[in-house]
Amino acid sequence: MIKRKEFVSGLYLLFSDILLVLTAFYLSFWLRFYSGLLPVTKGIPPLRYYLWFSLLFLFLHLLAFSLIRPYSRQLIWRRSDETLTLFFVNLVVVFLSLGIISYLRTYLGLSHEISHLFLATYLGVASVLGPVFRGGIRAILKKKWKWQKTRVVIVGSGKTVGSLLSALERFSPLGIEVVGIFGDFPSPRTLGGEREVLDFVARNRVDEVYILHPLREMDTMELIKALSENVLEIKVVPDLLGFVILHHSLEELNGVAAINITHVPLQGWNLIVKRIFDILVSLGAIVVFLPAFVIIPLLILITSGPPVIFKQRRMGLDGKEFVIYKFRTMLPGADKSWAAPEDKMTPLGKILRRWSLDELPQLFNVLKGDMSIVGPRPERPEYVEKFKKMIPKYMLRHKVKSGLTGWAQVHGLRGDTSIEERINYDLYYIENWSLWLDLKIIIMTLWRFPQP
Repeated sequence: MIKRKEFVSGLYLLFSDILLVLTAFYLSFWLRFYSGLLPVTKGIPPLRYYLWFSLLFLFLHLLAFSLIRPYSRQLIWRRSDETLTLFFVNLVVVFLSLGIISYLRTYLGLSHEISHLFLATYLGVASVLGPVFRGGIRAILKKKWKWQKTRVVIVGSGKTVGSLLSALERFSPLGIEVVGIFGDFPSPRTLGGEREVLDFVARNRVDEVYILHPLREMDTMELIKALSENVLEIKVVPDLLGFVILHHSLEELNGVAAINITHVPLQGWNLIVKRIFDILVSLGAIVVFLPAFVIIPLLILITSGPPVIFKQRRMGLDGKEFVIYKFRTMLPGADKSWAAPEDKMTPLGKILRRWSLDELPQLFNVLKGDMSIVGPRPERPEYVEKFKKMIPKYMLRHKVKSGLTGWAQVHGLRGDTSIEERINYDLYYIENWSLWLDLKIIIMTLWRFPQP
């Protein structure tokens, strides 16, 4: 039921975006050339010349949104995230279109050009109309699902009930409503024991039943057989909360079903997209900070002598070690630890650490492929050996590349803070990765500068 509603919602949102791009494009054309609000110095181009450009804008817009998150999952976005994402996508579309058109004019002899002022107008118009169009579609779907609610019942006991309940509540925009819980779980929605679900289903309309296997009061197959006499969907959820898990995925092995309990979103095309993103961002950052790559080494040499670069072994993706770089911030001969006492740091080192400029060389770690721009911060191998015995979920953070910044760091978990809490934030990032989440973390990182 949820999948079907996601598909329908995705079609609505897809139609909304097509309408948005075309409306914003032609409205921008009118504002640029016919409204009289903007100067027209080179004459008014025929609308048919811009027709092909509108198709390019539409293709890039749909492609960008699909890469950030499939249309089937966009309805459960938060409004603030969606608005920022719309602006970002429009900005990407404008710059990519400008680059593509410039390339075609230079190398393939395209005779048409596009007004830069038109592009700026489109960015503004599309960014304003985007939330309006999306809001309209949300209102339509809200009304649609209000009359087509999916009534859900959960059968089971233990902490996994809470996790399942939270997961289902995220889909409330799709009209998913948990009408009862049957089992040992402290909640106002708990209506009785596991066996009492049969009487409830017989007397009330229920669309889906989620059974947490194994049950405590009755046999799972016995319950499934009894429920099968009703017209509803039955879904079995293995109680895997006691295991160390990330996402899960179902794999079919020649007719045999297997659950992968350590599946991560960063696979396949997502991995390629993130790698391209890392290369582009790191190259751009190196260009922006090029003066710092010249000035900081000179200042280190002048104030405390060589070496300029501090190197240390860290553990990254799949538990493989790599050498991480940073500008030296400690006195020569000091303990070769990443964290150093105040009296072991140079005056320049204190400034570099305050502004996190000592970590700039790690941009080259990103280019090499050892690290990513965003991900869990890497630890020294000896600390990994210690922490993995203390914290059961610790090694799962190595399912993705280490990062320059991460979800834990932007929430203030840096330096001498709770390892357990950091791990929880790292695992949230791994489970919920998206290109937009990476962008959000980068923006939050820049916003938090300087660090105390």
